[in-house]
Amino acid sequence: MSGILITAVYRRRDKPAKQLEQDYGVLDKVVVELDKLADKTATKDDVKELKELLSIVKQAARRFSKIPFQTVVATIETYEKTTITEECARNLAKVLTNKKAKVLTDKKSVDEALKLSREQGARITEIRTAIHDVQRIIDRLLRR
Repeated sequence: MSGILITAVYRRRDKPAKQLEQDYGVLDKVVVELDKLADKTATKDDVKELKELLSIVKQAARRFSKIPFQTVVATIETYEKTTITEECARNLAKVLTNKKAKVLTDKKSVDEALKLSREQGARITEIRTAIHDVQRIIDRLLRR
């Protein structure tokens, strides 16, 4: 009789553990995507993969409310707000490639792109920190 009870307890623990392992893997994918985005000033088109991963992280946040997945969600959403438009990216590329250009036709747009680019770098660091914190918690839970 006690064997059946022990089996039931382990099965009840197994399902959340498997889900946590999958969510851990999704967070790894987010980090890989961030590595791709870290080398450029991201546009709305560049963050499509990140948005898909964000929806999976949101599901994890709903499943495991005691684990700070919501912090990861919030930092990714903040990062998405720093993306620039395609037009702005083209203007920035023109300025960066034409070093002899003395007059900028759309200085405000370029300044805004540079400001957002710096913010993107800071947000990527925040996302990585939040992911690291969540993964540490998952590691501790899975060792039990």
